Amino acid sequence: MINHDNNKFIIALVAWLMTTLINTTLMAKETAKETAKETAFDAVEFEQIKQLQMGRPWLMLLWSVDCPPCFKELKMISNLSQQVEGLAIVIVNTDEQVEASERQQIIDDYQLQQFQHFYFEDGKNDHNRFVIDPSWYGELPRSYFVDANGKFHGKSGLINEAILSKWLIPN
Repeated sequence: MINHDNNKFIIALVAWLMTTLINTTLMAKETAKETAKETAFDAVEFEQIKQLQMGRPWLMLLWSVDCPPCFKELKMISNLSQQVEGLAIVIVNTDEQVEASERQQIIDDYQLQQFQHFYFEDGKNDHNRFVIDPSWYGELPRSYFVDANGKFHGKSGLINEAILSKWLIPN
């Protein structure tokens, strides 16, 4: 004999558990987005970045705490990300001997936590620049527009906002 009260209880319990699980998952994703951690940049990370982004155009933005034009680019990225979700951008800090808290404060100030962000470890700047682009000597800001096939197009200097929008926002 089927007990309908038990069935109702079980259905209610399962519904409550599913709702709790979904809410917990959504909160965890939101928290992860808000507290994204930076990662040390190296050749292995670079290969993983390229593999993750393959098949779509993306931007790699290199910046420094001592580069006023870099902050203009970070602001453009911030503004664009407020208008369009899911932009394919990777942000890399190239400074040596800058505290993680200083880098993170800038990422937080510009509300760029949703993007992957990396930093050059002390003493590895020359090597990391070479890994990214053997012809790049460290001038900033530096951006790489990467097409869906993985071909890099480097640009030194401040990015034009219209070009940035056209590259990152699909038609």
